[in-house]
Amino acid sequence: MKKYLSLLLVALLIVSVFAGCGKAVDKNNNVVNGTFSEYLVAEKVGTLNRDNFITADGGLYYKDENGLYGVISFNGAKDTGAIFADVTPVGKYFQVRTTAIASDGDFAGLNAAYLIDGKGETVVPGTYASFYVISDRYIKVATVTERCYSKDETVVSYNSELGLTYDGNFGEKNSWYKGNWYVYDTVTDKLVPGATGTGNDMVTASGRYLTLKDAENNYYKINENGEALPEGARVFDDGSYSIEGKVGEVYDANGVLLFNYDLTGFTPAAESNGYYVANKYVDGSSKYAVMDKTGKVISTEFEDYITIYGEVVHCGEKVYNLEGKCILEGTYESVYVDKMFGQNWMLRNDDYYTVIDKDGNIFFNGGDDDDYDVHISDFLASKKTDEGNYFYSYKDRDYTIKGHSFAPWIVRTENANSMYDLVDTMTGKKLLEGYSDYESISRNALAYYVYAVYNGGADVYLVVSGAQLEGVINKKNNLFDDLAAAFKAEGINVTVNKDNGEIALDSSVLFGGDSSELTADGKAFLNKFIKAYVAVAFSEKYEGFISKTMVEGHTAPLEGSTYASGLQLSEERALNVKNYCLSAETGVDVTKISNSLENVGYSNSKPIYNADGTVNLAACRRVSFRFIVNVDF
Repeated sequence: MKKYLSLLLVALLIVSVFAGCGKAVDKNNNVVNGTFSEYLVAEKVGTLNRDNFITADGGLYYKDENGLYGVISFNGAKDTGAIFADVTPVGKYFQVRTTAIASDGDFAGLNAAYLIDGKGETVVPGTYASFYVISDRYIKVATVTERCYSKDETVVSYNSELGLTYDGNFGEKNSWYKGNWYVYDTVTDKLVPGATGTGNDMVTASGRYLTLKDAENNYYKINENGEALPEGARVFDDGSYSIEGKVGEVYDANGVLLFNYDLTGFTPAAESNGYYVANKYVDGSSKYAVMDKTGKVISTEFEDYITIYGEVVHCGEKVYNLEGKCILEGTYESVYVDKMFGQNWMLRNDDYYTVIDKDGNIFFNGGDDDDYDVHISDFLASKKTDEGNYFYSYKDRDYTIKGHSFAPWIVRTENANSMYDLVDTMTGKKLLEGYSDYESISRNALAYYVYAVYNGGADVYLVVSGAQLEGVINKKNNLFDDLAAAFKAEGINVTVNKDNGEIALDSSVLFGGDSSELTADGKAFLNKFIKAYVAVAFSEKYEGFISKTMVEGHTAPLEGSTYASGLQLSEERALNVKNYCLSAETGVDVTKISNSLENVGYSNSKPIYNADGTVNLAACRRVSFRFIVNVDF
């Protein structure tokens, strides 16, 4: 399955294997002494009814058996259905057409694309051929008016100033086009007046501003209201700007004076991660410093251009704190900040990686191509050069890592049943287990949507720092405790597992043999169960907390059985339990869950193990209830 991972996620692939607690020794016996105190949690936030999807910055998209495309939101709650002739990710949006382009001369078809978000809602109506996102508010759109190349690739007409807006492929020949660019304002749902031209460079974005080129090729800037900024305005990503020659003043997007910065000679030149990069000229050379949002210079002077990452400054080939102290030397090409665990940074030099905190304490040293062996407290991580895989051990649990890792601070491991688990490298805890594959999308480096794939579908999880979900976790644990007490009061025996969120019902109580038909005893059991579940989970105490309840069917991995052989039984059992729970036979008012109860069958893909690692066949035969809470980041 194709993956679209963010730059941060890709860059941190190797490092995630080695995050841990306590002191460590790298392959050169250098002591590394960083300490992590955070932990990860995986919160289920949705389900998908398909496993053939592609992840993108704005959500998911897929192609069905008829060659049509559909778009799905991050958590799977919105699915457009397969209604599009083509889909192309464009930033956090999707360019779509409902009708295929008939030929390279089909201008009506070419100019019938429109832009939607991951929820399927229209962002730009369908009268354009091409889109380019230039800011959160503005989108550059284009219409094509003339084909520039003939089918035999003989140049008909081409001028680089016109811009190439579409590259179609009909048969074996390419057709290139020229046309007009415009700027669409997603707030007003109108084109920006005057923001048009034939050149691809007719408009650029600078933070929250547009830079336009007039008929005389002169450039000017406008704010979000379409108002021209003063001549000489230098704009910043946060929406503020200064004016060349007007020393000491910074304005907001509407021209209101924000502050007068101190007259030390430093002028804000760029906005970076909540600060300004300020510079001044001394004896023909530039000096740089960190300026806060009040205009105060809060760092030492630097001799080279700086990039600010919270309390860490990257300058040249070294890393400094704000006081100008060099906390790490080396030839570091890039610095990435991972906000999932507070202020920790990963630095890269070619294929060599280092993780530090703001004081320069090192969490990990290692390289992509090194035959390394890293010990971190209870952890051991090493490269298995003969197979090209990695070995990761936490206390008495050993994992083989396939394809390096998965995402920052998470490893993807293969278990004994040729299925895969996700493991938190800091605690050794299994975040997820028993799935055939995983996909992920990073959201602002604060959370990861993880798509846990099984045959025919995928469960959607949000993986975040435990501190971020502390309130949700506490409330969910309280709900589990209240449910367990209610089940006990009703005299019904279920297994409540807080770790994986599963409330397991023994199939032998519900069904006879390998049947999917509920027995009289099974119906009596469900009458008591659903009464307790609805009374607690949808009480005033937890009002609005649960968004969906999944009824999950499972079978045992008997010798000779396959996923396919057990799938139908697991699906039918889950469906029959769901339907009965929603029927009038229970005597319970289930209107509160009638629109949120869904069923899924997992066959034998998620077995239950005994303490000695053997499969508990009896426990595997179950129907589980698993609720999904409302989590919105």
